[in-house]
Amino acid sequence: MPNTEKKRTRQNDVRLLLTDDEMQIINDKMAQVGIKNRSLFLRKMALDGYIINIDTSQTKELTRLVNISAMNVNQVARRANETGSVYEKDVLDLLAEFNRMKLLIVEAYKYVAWLSNQ
Repeated sequence: MPNTEKKRTRQNDVRLLLTDDEMQIINDKMAQVGIKNRSLFLRKMALDGYIINIDTSQTKELTRLVNISAMNVNQVARRANETGSVYEKDVLDLLAEFNRMKLLIVEAYKYVAWLSNQ
């Protein structure tokens, strides 16, 4: 019969005893950073000494808003092409501003990724 168990990469077992208060502190810290796996949390804390939890919800919201703006710019450009009532320079200025915002967001994501690897 074939062995269906995964081969473990970690063979060393470490055990520790905690008071109820200490266990509650660990559980609270795990909840703060959104980690549910106690072994992962304790290993990360023991090896690295800290965990950084970055809230990117504001950055994601900013990205969503910029995407909406981009759609609006495209609509203005379409209307300008259809009716001729908007100056081409105005549309180009809007597109340039959008591209600047987009670059800022890309840089923000790069920074967040860099922080995550520290």
